[in-house]
Amino acid sequence: MLFLFETNDNPMKQTKNGWWLILIGLGIFLIAISPQLRFRWDLSEEKKFTLSESSLQVLQSLDGPISIKVYLGGRNLPGGFRRLEKALLELLDDVRAQSPQRIDIEQIDVYKTYPKEKERQALIFYLDSLGIPPTNVVNQEDGHQVQQLIFPGIIIEKSERQAAVLLLKGNKLSSSQEVLNQSIEGLEYELMQGIRQVQDNQERKKIGFFLDHSQVPAIMQLDLIAQLKKSYDLYPVDLSQSQTLDGLDAICVIQPTIKFNSEDLYKIDQFLVQGGKGIFFVDGIRVDTLEKQGLVLTPQDLGLQNLLFQYGIRLNANLVKDAQLCGAIPLAVGNFGNRANLELMPWPAFPLLIANPNSVITKNLDAVYGRFVSSLDTIQSGQQLSKTALLKTSPYTQVQKTPATLPFSASGKEFDPAKYQGGSQVVAYLVEGKFRSAFTNRILPSEKLAKPFQAQTNQAGSLIVVADGDIALNGIDPTTKGPLPLGFDTFAKHTFANKDFILNAFHYLLDDQNALLARNKNVRLRPLDKAKVKEDKSFWQGINLLVPISFAGIISLLVILYRKKKYNA
Repeated sequence: MLFLFETNDNPMKQTKNGWWLILIGLGIFLIAISPQLRFRWDLSEEKKFTLSESSLQVLQSLDGPISIKVYLGGRNLPGGFRRLEKALLELLDDVRAQSPQRIDIEQIDVYKTYPKEKERQALIFYLDSLGIPPTNVVNQEDGHQVQQLIFPGIIIEKSERQAAVLLLKGNKLSSSQEVLNQSIEGLEYELMQGIRQVQDNQERKKIGFFLDHSQVPAIMQLDLIAQLKKSYDLYPVDLSQSQTLDGLDAICVIQPTIKFNSEDLYKIDQFLVQGGKGIFFVDGIRVDTLEKQGLVLTPQDLGLQNLLFQYGIRLNANLVKDAQLCGAIPLAVGNFGNRANLELMPWPAFPLLIANPNSVITKNLDAVYGRFVSSLDTIQSGQQLSKTALLKTSPYTQVQKTPATLPFSASGKEFDPAKYQGGSQVVAYLVEGKFRSAFTNRILPSEKLAKPFQAQTNQAGSLIVVADGDIALNGIDPTTKGPLPLGFDTFAKHTFANKDFILNAFHYLLDDQNALLARNKNVRLRPLDKAKVKEDKSFWQGINLLVPISFAGIISLLVILYRKKKYNA
């Protein structure tokens, strides 16, 4: 090929050629450094494409590449799930752009990747065992309704570590569109919690569980323990043998039945005064079975009531029944031949607790399943502590004082509004601030103290009180005798948000308060006015058709006129 170069001494042309060379060189330079340039502009009102500061810190702390397998996808996703998929992929793009380490993303269409039924069933069982159960949806195809399984989850892998993340989370009492919207709002938080689980260099906080005051079988705590072990180090604590609670970051007691003595209360008090964190799942009443008749409810004095009272929380010895939102139990409603005819009946003593949407702990949380709950009140204690309600009942409640009996015939099938006018009752409170010791100006329980008494410090502590011990306990499968998932209702076959509530509570109390701020994102639903769309459909179709063609025609005409003028001259 022959190249001919014509020299030209015209300085104007040389200047123009110089500018062209500079622009070309600048373009090549920008292309070369573009992989290292990371900047974005988020013009959305909700800043939904902007990662929170805590999420950026998680990504910066990555010490190796990770891979993310996305199982939410497919060609026939319903509109709401397509929105969830789009939001997830956009989030993953943002995460990959901000991460200093390589992040491989693989999107898997289950029906396409696993066309054989046997292989697909094996995958479904595998995902379900990891905590990603399939969601059954109905699609319209060629005028027919077709059922399809959707897998709203991802699996994060790093070296030999693995974390499964369920993406479809929200208040199931809301509409399906609201649940999907709540799931979109929680995507960043759920993703970051999964990434934290596979990291090797993460500092692990220490949680102490009181064993000497609780008689709950270990198998009923297995699911909660297994989940907490993924992020924290857990230690059994015998208060009678431990002089202090130093070295622990948080303490937890689940359904205690043995009374706390003054020395035990003193150790707990000093732990909170020095900035410690705690969660108490405490029953206000004792429930005993009266054979074939019903239940006997009696007040329960654990000693903790006096300590909580000093912090401004009163644990009432009552039973809160909810006739509007409650679980169901099988009760005999007659005989079928020589056998009792069992039927699922609403049981107001098992309320479905509503989460506070204004708290980062409980925002977008599904209902929490309670059993024999009591109510909590706040009182003026003279302490500068803030109190936030976390869980409450519906307004249609009945507060039953104890001692009392609860016959099995007291089901909620015949709902009489006149008998359920107790109003909404709070069952869980968050108390935080600088605790002043409940033992101030009192005789200390022991003269031999491991550490000097402190009436108050500059460190802020936090305490969550839940007036139901069963919230933290999983059931037992009657067939396999193994543990059921925490919050699973064997009769309704539905898993409530007990586990999410407790995990969020621990994340908040410990070092993950900033991480929970990612749950504050709000993504608004902006539905179109269907009547207006139908009315103006033809107009906007015409605009979309004519404007691009007219624009292209005008540009072409201007180019022709310019060239004609240039060459005629």
